[in-house]
Amino acid sequence: MNNMIGFLGKVVLFGVTIAFLLAWGYVKQQRKTEELLKILYRKCEERIIKELKKTEELTGKEIEKIIHGTKASLFWSKNKLQVTDSKIVMKHLLMELLNKGTIEIVANSKPKKYKLKC
Repeated sequence: MNNMIGFLGKVVLFGVTIAFLLAWGYVKQQRKTEELLKILYRKCEERIIKELKKTEELTGKEIEKIIHGTKASLFWSKNKLQVTDSKIVMKHLLMELLNKGTIEIVANSKPKKYKLKC
């Protein structure tokens, strides 16, 4: 009788584990695109900040060139993202970096230039 109860307990535990793993996998699959975009934007931000540390000021066109071709992927997925239209990504990134206070617009510069905020 005790063996039977132990066996049933293990079967129930195994079933709960499988259900949890399936639910977790489903949620990860649903959020995959969101995670890929976060990784891509983070990589682009890192590239911009790294370049700004070297050159101090960058124009929008220079930033577009820096982030063009940046790739992002998740280790558990075949899906990948790559920046192909860097103008759209650049506008979003600049707004984010300005809102965070990471960069600022250089005063009286034509064309508009950006630099790291001190």
